[in-house]
Amino acid sequence: MSTRCPRMFIVSLWIVAILLLPRPSLAQFRGMLEPGGKFGGTYRRTLDNNPATLDPALVQDVYSRPVVRQLFDGLVQFDAHLKPIPAIAEFWEASRDGRVWTFTLRRGVKFHHGREVTAQDFVYSFTRLLKTAKAGPVLNLIRHIQGAEALLTGQAASITGLKALNLYTLEIALDEPFGPSLTVLGLANAAVVPQEEVERLGERFAQAPVGTGPFKFVRWEPGKEIVLAAHDRYYDGRPYLDAIVFTLGTKFEDAFTAFLAGDLDETVIPSEKTEDIHANTQYAKYQMVRKPSLGLLYIGFNMQRPPFDDKRVRQALNYAVNKDEIVHEITKMGSVTATGVLPPGMPGHDPDLRGYYYNPSKAKQLLAKAGYPDGVGFPVVDLWTVSKAASTKAELEAYQRYRQALGIHVQLRYATDWTTYDAMLRQGELALFRVAWYADLPDPDNFFTPLLHSTGQANYMFYRNSAVDSLLDQARQKDNTTQRTLLYHQAERLVMEDAPWIPQHNHVFEHLYQPYVQGIEISLLGERWMSMHKIWLKQRPVENTQGVTSHVQPSR
Repeated sequence: MSTRCPRMFIVSLWIVAILLLPRPSLAQFRGMLEPGGKFGGTYRRTLDNNPATLDPALVQDVYSRPVVRQLFDGLVQFDAHLKPIPAIAEFWEASRDGRVWTFTLRRGVKFHHGREVTAQDFVYSFTRLLKTAKAGPVLNLIRHIQGAEALLTGQAASITGLKALNLYTLEIALDEPFGPSLTVLGLANAAVVPQEEVERLGERFAQAPVGTGPFKFVRWEPGKEIVLAAHDRYYDGRPYLDAIVFTLGTKFEDAFTAFLAGDLDETVIPSEKTEDIHANTQYAKYQMVRKPSLGLLYIGFNMQRPPFDDKRVRQALNYAVNKDEIVHEITKMGSVTATGVLPPGMPGHDPDLRGYYYNPSKAKQLLAKAGYPDGVGFPVVDLWTVSKAASTKAELEAYQRYRQALGIHVQLRYATDWTTYDAMLRQGELALFRVAWYADLPDPDNFFTPLLHSTGQANYMFYRNSAVDSLLDQARQKDNTTQRTLLYHQAERLVMEDAPWIPQHNHVFEHLYQPYVQGIEISLLGERWMSMHKIWLKQRPVENTQGVTSHVQPSR
């Protein structure tokens, strides 16, 4: 004791001295963390389509997530290496068997309308998600909580395994271990929402949400823009930006033109401009960020509709497509030709899986065995998409040519917007369609279960294979990475044999940013998960009269 007391006394004196010193302002504190960081300015970016919703419980589309990511927080988030790290939960622990998780919340986290977040808010949010959300990975986790099924069947009024032990401690008790438990809690769907605002706004909460994120909702004009403003009391420090404006329904080509004119702060690179940008020094002043992402673009077959209910037809159409030509010579967006379900970089990716390759002769043989020699008797097929980009049209015209070589006639169809397209897909109205899927979390279950499990919320192919379902169910219950990987490899081979789709390419994120944009952090999850509260503008551009200036305030 005699050797420790002096040290403790000295440390105590230092603590007192520090507490008596003038405290730096939040802006000064953030400036120390981010040397040179400047507050102010409006960040301008685009979304191809209107989001379907801004209610985190209902989010499933890629257009909602970039906005919801700025508005809401959950218990955990992901770092640049996709590892779960604290968000509203300051720390957590799990029982040895993986069935009981205890989360200790940060104190002083505020909703946008001013109230402090408590453990009971998470009890409410997860219970609401169980009652209202469509199928998804977070819902799969919540259904594993003790008492969840009893609530759904009306046998109980609450979920017994979901408890607020006190104001800042949340306990989640599961019926059985769930492999991706912690990563699932980093999804937007697992965000906390305030009960009083949800009940006050009703259905309007999806258009005027209230969260805890670094930015507050200001307004949403469908087809035009979504505007967000800085949350001054954000738990991780006020964001540098004053506001974000998402311009809605802008084509890639138009966004690129607007970016060059200085009207946007970032842009995707249109395929026809890729070679020019890499070769022409006039673009050297811009920042290019290129990184693989956990995304898959595929052409799906509705397996409920003839002739795609025949596996031989689906296999034939896989062999008939020169995917390398499409990816490298037509789209030219730096993507990687896909071979299977999981993209490179996703845990469980099988580098030895070859998948289908371009073999027109084999395609014709399979088509003949299915009863369509040289395409005779094959019905005219509509190939649907929602993307209006010029590169998409060129891509799908290539599919027309490949099908024509088999004697099959394909017509291109364009949906007006994502909400309409999604409804048509879910109702099984489309026989052949182009869809992109981006991972929400770095876990293979996030590809397999939503897309390929018979209960998957994005299983637009209506794919059904009980052996695949069983393998996926087993993998979810394992906490051993090696065991899970082996199960996913088995499932992937069964899926590829069944050929419910043509996996075309895995996305590579490639954007241009204005030279003054700082604090860019892009993970394998892509720009939809970009943390914009760290973005700052080194040199504030002069904003036009149509823009949102730094004095934007929420309309509440």
